Amino acid sequence: MIIRAVEIRNFDFSNYGIYYNMTRDRERVLHSRGVSYEDHMTCLPLIDTPGHLGYTVGQRAPYTLHSMEKHAHTMEALFCAAAPIVLCVAASCADLPPRAEDVRAVILRPGDVAVLNRGIWHDACHGLGRQAAYYYLASRGETPAVWVEVEGEAVVEADTFYDIF
Repeated sequence: MIIRAVEIRNFDFSNYGIYYNMTRDRERVLHSRGVSYEDHMTCLPLIDTPGHLGYTVGQRAPYTLHSMEKHAHTMEALFCAAAPIVLCVAASCADLPPRAEDVRAVILRPGDVAVLNRGIWHDACHGLGRQAAYYYLASRGETPAVWVEVEGEAVVEADTFYDIF
């Protein structure tokens, strides 16, 4: 099954969490400017627990999605800063593993933030056409996250011609 990544700004992300465009969101982000800077800050805290900062380096998309994880103990905020990344998500159905037909792939661009609700399946983000690094904020669990095999084959594609800022 081929899953085509779409721009997160053109996707209804509300079933999976909250999407912020840090530079353009006028309702949920405060903006200020100085002589030598521009600042953008969310009006509300991103996650509902104290968070730990993480840093991941993801391989390039396209790729085959083999496994996903979810967290019952925390929300997770993913930050795109320097290069576009592809995030795959799937809604949870009790304790069942994620299914390829339920997976959605979105492209985050610099300034985009995706905050995942608790219990949303997701994989590590991948760079759009090249390796890319990103930060995330989540509460560390008492045990390491468990990665579960996706039922069915899922090949995630993202057109590299989208790699324009």
